[in-house]
Amino acid sequence: MSDLHEGFKAVNRRDFLRGAGVALGAAALGGAFPAHAWAADSELKVNGLPAVVLGRTGLKVTRVSFGGILVTEPSVLARVIDQGFNFIHTAPGYTNGRSMEAFGKVLKTRRKEVILALKERPENLDACLKVLNTDYVDVLVPPTHSVDAVADPSIPENFEKAKKAGKCGFMGFADHNDMTNILNKANELGYFDVALLGYSKSDDPAFLEATGKAAKKGMGLMAMKGLPKRASEQLNAEELGQVSARCAAMVNKENAHTVLASMGSFQAVDIYRDILSTKLGCLDSGAERRYWAAQEGAYCAMCGACSGVCPSGVEVSRVVRYRMYNNDYKLTDYARAQYAALDKCVDPAACASCGACEKVCTRSLPLRSMLAEAHAALS
Repeated sequence: MSDLHEGFKAVNRRDFLRGAGVALGAAALGGAFPAHAWAADSELKVNGLPAVVLGRTGLKVTRVSFGGILVTEPSVLARVIDQGFNFIHTAPGYTNGRSMEAFGKVLKTRRKEVILALKERPENLDACLKVLNTDYVDVLVPPTHSVDAVADPSIPENFEKAKKAGKCGFMGFADHNDMTNILNKANELGYFDVALLGYSKSDDPAFLEATGKAAKKGMGLMAMKGLPKRASEQLNAEELGQVSARCAAMVNKENAHTVLASMGSFQAVDIYRDILSTKLGCLDSGAERRYWAAQEGAYCAMCGACSGVCPSGVEVSRVVRYRMYNNDYKLTDYARAQYAALDKCVDPAACASCGACEKVCTRSLPLRSMLAEAHAALS
């Protein structure tokens, strides 16, 4: 391993010496971390780029990192590494498995140059490692969708098994729904090292309070879904300004350690390289206000307000998110696979006459028509 992975090595040595129990997170480390152990250092650099220590993991990561949901070509990931980004993330379902395949082709020769995060449950890790051409991941973030899911005791139990086998370093979770309550619960549990969070409503004071508490306790925070949806390429001046403003805001005032940016082309990589190297200190309240205004009536806040309100049991926010993957990311196969895996899919006839979700939506979205559109496109 390179010096990028010193945090991984240090935790493994510490757990070995202590020799007992699940030695994870702040609870295992004896409570809250002192601020200096995780706080951003404005002078910290990785590959000449602004970097931060990812909470109590000790891992040094660039303040903008690579999200692999759009990538299908190994050459794009190679460009990411060449440009100095050192924190990369993928998942089995991205681009119908082609993302992990592209990662595997690059990691075969460049594994030591990066810190790898994977969205998968620990018990399913072996198959992923084979595709990725590596024997370990640095950060594991199994997806969660509820407070009960993040409190599932099998997560730390299975993680500890994988960790003892040397297959993963730090335990986290990924969340697209009800971020504030789920993060507060994770912080209370104390054993999560990292959280991958949707920042789709990061102007909410309650969310900011939750992220502040988690960061202060030493949890590493990765931000996703906090950028304009056309944030990958071919941006006009206004869109580029909003992307830059949001990146700067998330790492400067919204407690994120790193912004996970989806990049599917050389052009997108170069856009984010420029933002990372020159614009992270450029807060622009005007561009931010225009960004948030554009979310009203257009995009889901992933706030969890609609959870459990559907009398038919439809997971509204997840269906709307899969619609977004299809419409905005053009990931139709991925969106259809995720939609098909839902326990309750949309009944357009029932939705047309109900509207319970619309009554509680914090962004006043036309959810009935959005659900019907998702069903027509994805079923």
